[in-house]
Amino acid sequence: MKAVVIGGGPAGLYFAILMKVADRSHEVVVVERNRADDTFGWGVVFSDQTLEKFRAADEGTYRSITERFAHWDDIDVHVKGRTITSGGHGFSGIARRTLLRILQERATELGVDLRFQCDLRDLEQLGAIGLEDADVIVAADGVNSLTRTALAHEFRPDLDVRPAKFVWLGTTRKFDAFTFLFVENDWGVFQAHCYRFDAEHSTFIVECDAESWRKAGFDRADAAATVATCERMFAPWLDGHPLLHNAPHLPGGGWTQFVRVRNERWYHGRIVLMGDAA
Repeated sequence: MKAVVIGGGPAGLYFAILMKVADRSHEVVVVERNRADDTFGWGVVFSDQTLEKFRAADEGTYRSITERFAHWDDIDVHVKGRTITSGGHGFSGIARRTLLRILQERATELGVDLRFQCDLRDLEQLGAIGLEDADVIVAADGVNSLTRTALAHEFRPDLDVRPAKFVWLGTTRKFDAFTFLFVENDWGVFQAHCYRFDAEHSTFIVECDAESWRKAGFDRADAAATVATCERMFAPWLDGHPLLHNAPHLPGGGWTQFVRVRNERWYHGRIVLMGDAA
């Protein structure tokens, strides 16, 4: 079987790996518009249950991930001057860049053909790069999937942009637990959820409702102003550590909104949706 994967994120890469694990004779090609090390964001989280599924699906990927992750069992919730701890959960954090590198290396080891800086704007371009004869085309091209958009009449997507605002930051403050911080001030209510993902860094995601976001001036803030305001707001828990922004080029200071994605159908002919596209 010949499979072409559009999108070299975690979903597309892991599908390619599992295709090769199932049968090394499968021809699997992953095309990705960005360079191999282009990514934004900080750490990602897996539960212990998810890691056990990784072990069952592909031992090689599982070993590489577990050699590099940060693990914790507790969840700490800081709200109204109290800290509430809940234990026994079992989570692991890993840098998104590290995860992508692990998946790229494992895919290459298994014989997957990875093609970076290959920007497909439509399916017709597959012919130009010799991939028009694929038996299966996997559209793992993200929440803003061009494939899904082009075939919207077949997939019939329902996209709901949720009102809450969030920005994905990092920090050198190493949290020992999966930490939720709540701040209530004159602007409104703000939440941060934080977790360590390597020996030196933690993810620090700040979220709020749209009204609080506007009152705090985030609608007019660039990346530097966003970081400065969040540092002041969450100073009691940062212990003097800075917040870090690794995508200052993004518009609006990097603030964005979650999109709830549903599709009436997830496949059409030989084309299937996967990951955030689905």
